[in-house]
Amino acid sequence: MAKSDRRLIGECLAGSDDAFGALFDRHNQALYGFARHLSGSDADGEDLCQSAWLEAIRSINSFRGRGSFRAWLHGIALNLHRDGLRRPRLDLVALDPEQRDPHGDPQRAAEGAEVRAALLHLEAEHREVLILHELQGFKYREIAQIVGCPIGTVKSRLHYAVAALRNVLGAERSAQGGRP
Repeated sequence: MAKSDRRLIGECLAGSDDAFGALFDRHNQALYGFARHLSGSDADGEDLCQSAWLEAIRSINSFRGRGSFRAWLHGIALNLHRDGLRRPRLDLVALDPEQRDPHGDPQRAAEGAEVRAALLHLEAEHREVLILHELQGFKYREIAQIVGCPIGTVKSRLHYAVAALRNVLGAERSAQGGRP
């Protein structure tokens, strides 16, 4: 039977590297997906994910257990991402067509790239809740914990994010010749 996150955290606090490894194995894939969607590229997603894990290691003793470890960890990644946005960057988007699955459906891959690019046009607070809800599967309560706002604000941001995403995708498709 798998140990709970809370038990693993207790073992981490007692100095167990194996317990932290178990937490990493359990949560890394979801954290990387979140980081990749937030940052807009695989490489930046990897960097953000690694930074979040390093910060989690440094501050594991500050985890109070009021919410899930998963939400706490995603909150760390989100805060690191926000801090990174405050610093000027030259390359904001690096959607590399070479990273696509060569055996996958080309239409689906193109649509995925189109949506990833459109996400980057959204306001950060809207993009964050959309990614957390739709791509990471967090519930409103967990998103509120991660981003540090009331549940009503999460719902509002999600509503505006979906509307803005539809507008961006609609504008891009109209510019490409009216594709539906």
